Amino acid sequence: MPDFRRIDVTEQPYVYVERTCAMEPATISEEMGKAYGDAMAFIQANGLTLTGPALSVYYTYDPQTVTFRAGFFVSTEDAKKASGDVKADTTPAGRVVNFVHTGPYSKLSESYQELMAWLEKEGLTLGAPTWEVYVNDPDSTPEEELRTEIYVSLA
Repeated sequence: MPDFRRIDVTEQPYVYVERTCAMEPATISEEMGKAYGDAMAFIQANGLTLTGPALSVYYTYDPQTVTFRAGFFVSTEDAKKASGDVKADTTPAGRVVNFVHTGPYSKLSESYQELMAWLEKEGLTLGAPTWEVYVNDPDSTPEEELRTEIYVSLA
């Protein structure tokens, strides 16, 4: 079971491309890959500098579809350069629940199920957004060693 912790975080700027798709792992993976590609192409074409790893941000929760923002952390100045399909925002500051998922992205739902049980036991309510920070590169890291830092806003 992940180690769920309540921590305080500061806001961090990021640029992103938003997508909505069916709540199916293969479809999510494909759409997320395209969105990251679009965001990275913009970053490279406009000379933005990354200040952290890739992330995805979720504001809505629906059992049939998922809407996500796939993007990268950048400086406040670089975030101002967002245009067209590439938007900018910040992760929120304040108290969140944080935990690390280790292993394949396809198993993230299991960690989220454990989170929901923990929130209920603690008398806490899920808020928005939730964001996932992908610590290592899935192209060069074995699946079982992938680390995803998850931050969950509370209602």
